[in-house]
Amino acid sequence: MKCGLFYVLECTDGQYDRAYKEMLEQIQYAEELGFGSVWLAEHHFTDYGSMPSPQVAAAAISQVTKTMDIGMGISILNFDNPVRIAEDFAMVDILSNGRLKFGAGRGYQPIEFKKLGIPMENSREVFWEAVDIIQGLWANDTFSYQGKHFQLDDVKLTPKPVQERVPFYYACISPETFDYMVERGAQEFMCTPTLMVMDELLQYIKSTRDRLLLKGVNPKIHMNLQMNIADSPEQAIKNVEKEMEMYFDRVLALVPGARGEKAAKGYERFAEVAEQMSGPVDVGMLNEAGIVLLENSKAAVDKLELIEQAGVDSLSCWFRMGGMEHRKVMKTMKLFAQDVLPYFRPTSAPQKVEQ
Repeated sequence: MKCGLFYVLECTDGQYDRAYKEMLEQIQYAEELGFGSVWLAEHHFTDYGSMPSPQVAAAAISQVTKTMDIGMGISILNFDNPVRIAEDFAMVDILSNGRLKFGAGRGYQPIEFKKLGIPMENSREVFWEAVDIIQGLWANDTFSYQGKHFQLDDVKLTPKPVQERVPFYYACISPETFDYMVERGAQEFMCTPTLMVMDELLQYIKSTRDRLLLKGVNPKIHMNLQMNIADSPEQAIKNVEKEMEMYFDRVLALVPGARGEKAAKGYERFAEVAEQMSGPVDVGMLNEAGIVLLENSKAAVDKLELIEQAGVDSLSCWFRMGGMEHRKVMKTMKLFAQDVLPYFRPTSAPQKVEQ
């Protein structure tokens, strides 16, 4: 299982220059430590995230790294013209010499749709049209498309990606989206224990993988997981308690149905989870449910092995959450690299990183 980093990059103090600089420093250090990828999330209009254009961040990362895969976790296809998205990420693939792993989703925060003037009600059908267009543009010299929401006539993409086929990961976090993966014959998809506890999520991953194998597809499966590694789970919880409370307070205020309004069709599961998690955040409970991973190194290895056995072959470690201090992020990255990462490298025996 290949391990990397993940960034929403909350910036609660508005010092974006500091946040971007620290992120680039952390990513460079992670590559030195042996992490194999970095994944970026797109968000708009709140301090929950500070990457409205993850393709810009990805281009910058491509110039300060040499080997790490650069993944989108995710690019929100509904928020831009799919031709522009295809162009931007083709440039990222070129600048990174073929290291792009594209991740796509339809978004879930009502405030983003509202402020962009985009309806949520038809988000799924718009999303799948955009998927067809991006994949079509990347795969063909010229591409035409006649859909309900988009129409193209003999469009030639300049430039095209370096990779013959850019890995295309679909965001998959609710039970119904796993069925879409099978229906689509998805070669790659990504998930996170946001709308399901870990045991339930792993069952869906196994079942979906088995169903895809029956269709002749051997999928690549990526998971994103908030985590902290310390000498004990109690210390790990203490390390991130303030940051995780901040994170969950913010995200639960942004999901569909959070303010008592009716969730748009297709987003009902978000509203159900927001209602279930109303009230003070219990970080220990989240850890017990597997929604986060706050453990000592040995327990972390044991739990991650179960994730790997379920069929997950790449993992992004969400170390920097809730605006966590730079030094704390660097410390937990180093500890993970020393005591956990060696168990998931493609070598015959674990080899610890020199301190």
